[in-house]
Amino acid sequence: MDEIRNQLKNQNFGAVLPSSFKQVGSAVFPDRPSIDDQRTLEQIINTWSAIHVPAFGNPIGSSSATVNATGAGGEAEVDVLTAVKSEVYKIQAISIANAGGAAPVICKILLGDVALVMDLTGAPSTQTPFPISNAIYVDANSPLKFAVLSGTASDAVLNVNYIATSQ
Repeated sequence: MDEIRNQLKNQNFGAVLPSSFKQVGSAVFPDRPSIDDQRTLEQIINTWSAIHVPAFGNPIGSSSATVNATGAGGEAEVDVLTAVKSEVYKIQAISIANAGGAAPVICKILLGDVALVMDLTGAPSTQTPFPISNAIYVDANSPLKFAVLSGTASDAVLNVNYIATSQ
């Protein structure tokens, strides 16, 4: 067994993280004696990609879903969508539903700790879409969150439709 495979021998392709390849691959040099190590690393990465990124980073068929989260009081941030390990999700649609009949709710939506919008307003008894002009991706380090800044927090429900690009 060559050295690269030996370093990864106790991990399976479903659980191994790309950072492991970076660590193992840092020992592969671009010289002629390392050609076998380069080919080995290429085979390992291609196999990993076939499992985790079967559509080459594009949306993976039949992987879309919708999640909902209800607002919390005191402007507390609520996690709506969090990826784990090497998962990556592309956000397809976001809307805020206001179940209350009297007052609007004003929300902020965050990707990680960075605000995407600070004033998404949902009128009473309506569902208001958030316009998405650029691709929004969620990974393990950048969860999608929201907080209710004004109005009755329990009336606000953030709806998010997403599709996996890496699993």
